Amino acid sequence: MQEYKFDIKKILDLMPLAEDIIMRSKPQCCANSLFPKNRWGVINNNQAECWNGWMKQARFMPVVTMVDHIRKQIMNFMHDRREDSYAMVGEVCPKQQKKISLNYTTTRTLRIDRFGTWNFEVIENEKSYAVDFHAWTCSWRAWQIEKILCKHACVCIDSKGLSVYDYMDRYYKIDMYKKTYQPILNPIPTFDMDFWNEDYDDDDVINAPDVRSQAGRRRTQRIPSQVQTRVTKCKRCGITVALVNKQSSKPCCC
Repeated sequence: MQEYKFDIKKILDLMPLAEDIIMRSKPQCCANSLFPKNRWGVINNNQAECWNGWMKQARFMPVVTMVDHIRKQIMNFMHDRREDSYAMVGEVCPKQQKKISLNYTTTRTLRIDRFGTWNFEVIENEKSYAVDFHAWTCSWRAWQIEKILCKHACVCIDSKGLSVYDYMDRYYKIDMYKKTYQPILNPIPTFDMDFWNEDYDDDDVINAPDVRSQAGRRRTQRIPSQVQTRVTKCKRCGITVALVNKQSSKPCCC
């Protein structure tokens, strides 16, 4: 939080007119330190991108085949994660354990002062940070955002002789990880042939929708976002050039 305010102040000192642009860009949605809700350190949409890449093969299948393909992928995915959880030891997942160990290695140069039983002031490079263990907060805001003890909280909890695992979000615990992948996605066996020999009324039959394909070749590439699409001008001739994925879709005469 302090670093964000310091950097914004430097920008405004150089460009005072940029204040209106910064506020209209809604920094609480893009700045990690100003986000009001819990985000566990995640500030991107990688999950959606990973899902789109994971389902790329199934996108061109018929509906029934696509649903069954996705079911098998999810079933195998949950099974692999469930098997991996059996080999985990300790209290928290390996990725979070690595973060805690890294935070501990950076606490050697920190100094602490107490102004309460559970309140500390941490000095780092002539900057001070307030840590409150009752509210689980640090003025650096990394603890509130990632739900993992930051380096300032680690040096304070080490001075109290307490366990860092008692001040972490429960969703990082191995027990919660196992509960997440504990449900089993059962397979769907093929129906017996006798099922199709039964007599049905015409009203019970669900036909495919009457959809006619549009003329032309099907789109295979996803539509780029506004961030990936920008418009610039040629410095020589001044012609506007649209850039999509760093490739010019309308090259200029130069």
